[in-house]
Amino acid sequence: MRILVLEDDRVQQGRIEQTLLDIGRSRNLRLEIDIAKNYGDVEKYSQYFDHYQLYLLDLEIDGERERGFQVAQQVRELDPFTSIVFVSTHSEALPLAFRYHLSALDFISKDQPEEDYRHQLERCLDYVLAVDKRENMRLFTYSFEGRRGFTLPYHEILAFETSVESHRIKVYYANHSIKTIYGSLKDIAAKAEKDYFVYANRNTLVSLQAIEEMTATEVTLLEGLHFPVSRTARRTLKKHLNV
Repeated sequence: MRILVLEDDRVQQGRIEQTLLDIGRSRNLRLEIDIAKNYGDVEKYSQYFDHYQLYLLDLEIDGERERGFQVAQQVRELDPFTSIVFVSTHSEALPLAFRYHLSALDFISKDQPEEDYRHQLERCLDYVLAVDKRENMRLFTYSFEGRRGFTLPYHEILAFETSVESHRIKVYYANHSIKTIYGSLKDIAAKAEKDYFVYANRNTLVSLQAIEEMTATEVTLLEGLHFPVSRTARRTLKKHLNV
């Protein structure tokens, strides 16, 4: 498991790294831990943001009390599905996560007893391991009439859209990636897990898991994707989303 820690206090750097390594040894887990000591280090590690499975972020970095939230936003733009945990003494700042539109796996207080601190870190590792195991088993493999297709984890696929080229569709997936393949939306819907992808309009299938917002005319997905939504599709989507 690859982990990025953002922490500018030397004592806390050693504390969290040693605790993680102790947990790893006791459970026979291989942990690769990178520690960003300041915002400059974050810039250095940003090219690997899509490789980390867990982020442990302090909130106050370089004297900026909300820097951890800002880094979390950068992470979410590149990897919307990864696990983010805030580790801080500023528990009163937790509601700000909602202002930044961030979902966090946990909030760990540095001030708690060592046993509780370790237990929270263990729970975070357990969650990430369980998600990895579950998601790695849920792959969508698709090809059309023997042509080259794709194999992707379901949770990375955001949407499918018909292309201007005949019998081709665009696949929108994690990290702002797009690929064009031979296929049809009808065939995709038939071969995928039932109701995982739902029509937003006659030319677009969207992942229910990726929907962030829906208006009367448009659906917004993770990574800022927007697609028109038809009146009929809107009713269907509302039913699936229980709204």
